[in-house]
Amino acid sequence: MKKYLKCMRGTFLALVLSSLGLTSCLNRWEGETVESAYKLPEYPDPEYKFSRNGRSSVDYYECTLLDEPLQTIYSTFLREARISSEGSRNTVYTYFREGLYGLASPRSVVASSALHEPDRAEVIHDIEGCFVAIEALSGLGSEAPNVTRNQRATKGVAGYIGAHIGDDFISFAIKEGLIPAEYYRELVRGAIYLDLILNVHLARSLYAPGELLTRHEHTYLPDGHNYTELEHHWDLAFGYYTHFWQPLVSSINLPLLGKSRIQLYNAFALGRWALTNYRYDILQEQLQLIRIELSKVVAVRALQLLQGNITMANYREEPENALFFLSQGVGALYSLQFACDKEGRPLFTYSEVKAMQERLLSGDGLWDRERLVGSEGTPGLLHTIAKEVAERFELPLQEIK
Repeated sequence: MKKYLKCMRGTFLALVLSSLGLTSCLNRWEGETVESAYKLPEYPDPEYKFSRNGRSSVDYYECTLLDEPLQTIYSTFLREARISSEGSRNTVYTYFREGLYGLASPRSVVASSALHEPDRAEVIHDIEGCFVAIEALSGLGSEAPNVTRNQRATKGVAGYIGAHIGDDFISFAIKEGLIPAEYYRELVRGAIYLDLILNVHLARSLYAPGELLTRHEHTYLPDGHNYTELEHHWDLAFGYYTHFWQPLVSSINLPLLGKSRIQLYNAFALGRWALTNYRYDILQEQLQLIRIELSKVVAVRALQLLQGNITMANYREEPENALFFLSQGVGALYSLQFACDKEGRPLFTYSEVKAMQERLLSGDGLWDRERLVGSEGTPGLLHTIAKEVAERFELPLQEIK
């Protein structure tokens, strides 16, 4: 398509010059700079709007239902360590298992793809482990919860991070320096949203010959809906992407991801058009592009959090200042297991990402600046792990800062 557009633009410009009698003058203008008033027409990006029988056939409202309970758990209970009673503890688990008003259960969609079902119990346990860690930091079960919560975090000691316990924004870390609230946010981003996008709604098996594809070709519409089941799967993948990953794609200011936002948006839009018009060759091309580009975003985010300029600047000045970013980075490593290659095959296993996390958190954990950053001329563990990730995803590590 790009070659076709380029050819058409060149032909169109030649016709314009010919019609104005300018082609014979071109040789006389050699060596001169000429500014033309003519501008080539701009080709707008494809819109993600599709209809059938005069009505929209796109509906991804349900993508927003998981956000509120998961955000409430983070902002109300985890970020400021507010699980100090059985009542607050029960509320957290109710939100996680049932959602708000019973509309959507976050727990039910954790690692819910067939690809990751074997590790599902462990992944749920890891997310709930963040709740358990915050319970301890909140002082749940102790005679004086406030005493526990008001303890400052230092190497080997769990507690709060900040100038003062009464600050508007403080964090709470376990003794290894990991901040469970920030770790939780990244676990959710990968184990729920990324898995739903790449491995559930864009799963390779859905778009292969089978019953679902046959119903799509016969335009079978579920009762009360204006889309086929396959169209809805694609729309949900787009909805989860735009709500929970696109903001990150737009915020990572690196040349390596300079074209990712528009490439991903266009791939979703063109893929939906191809699906509706039964152009499965184009559909498969867009599926592969989405897998490659979104997985690249996942890896770049992890690498930037672990050893990017902001993290390293804080870490070299004062390790405590970098724990917020490093905790997100450890969680971002977790998301790597849900990324994939162009054919939908995982690039990391659950065991591999857990092993990388355990290496980072061993001993004094994230407090140990010398072990993680290294000394003069000797790369530390952060660089070693970043190199392993970059090689697996075939990324130029030197461009990720």
